[in-house]
Amino acid sequence: MFMAGKTHRDNLAWVRQAAAGWARRMMAGDPPAAWATHTEEQVQFALRQLAVSPGDAVLDLGCGWGRHSLPLAAHGLRVTGLDVSHDLLLLARHHARRLGVTVHWVEGDVAHAPLRGPFDGIAQFCSNLLTWSPDAEHARVLLGRVTGLLRPGGRLLFGSEDWQPELPSRAQFWDEWQGGAAIYRQRFDAQRRVAHHQTVVFGPAHRRQEYHHQSWWPSREEMEALFAQVGLHVVGRFNGCGEDAYDPQAPGLVYVLERDGAEHLH
Repeated sequence: MFMAGKTHRDNLAWVRQAAAGWARRMMAGDPPAAWATHTEEQVQFALRQLAVSPGDAVLDLGCGWGRHSLPLAAHGLRVTGLDVSHDLLLLARHHARRLGVTVHWVEGDVAHAPLRGPFDGIAQFCSNLLTWSPDAEHARVLLGRVTGLLRPGGRLLFGSEDWQPELPSRAQFWDEWQGGAAIYRQRFDAQRRVAHHQTVVFGPAHRRQEYHHQSWWPSREEMEALFAQVGLHVVGRFNGCGEDAYDPQAPGLVYVLERDGAEHLH
């Protein structure tokens, strides 16, 4: 019998809970390499596509335990790592001390965190920041905030390999670790490009936590219309963090965007 737990309907509550679970797993000895691969390939891709050099300022959105922030700093960049998870940032600080690199860690979400630009480059690895948003208007405001942190001519890299040109009606998968398990269910509204997510987490003492959140899964055309509105233009499209030519029929969409000159901003 599972004990009743809380039900949350909040995008950030879900993100913080998931992040706390990742932190607990790593502290218990579950190595990140088992479920976070190709880090060096992704870092090298970002260095090329952001066109940054040692001494440039870079913001890593959703930095987690420093998986990408730390190697970026080791390349001589002035890195700021932003994450909503206190637990993961504790791990990030520990790894930075162990490796002898300096990163400015900031706890909070990008819409409200006290960030000081301008940055020469901003990256969100393995995720599409627009799908953090419950709807198109929230996404437009969020993207405008991110764009405002870039210097004119600075570049933004974001996207994921699981973006799909055509959405399935439903999806479900699960994860299990020592002391817990989770079931993830997604139901898609293809017309509105909205996904409704249910996450059920079973933890110690059979405690059950349930999370509901909504995310916008925009089409390529909708995303690129938003870019123009906030003063970004596309300089590269990829299906992942590789140099192969973009295939619009294949899964995955990673963007490299450049901020227009100040006189062109809306």
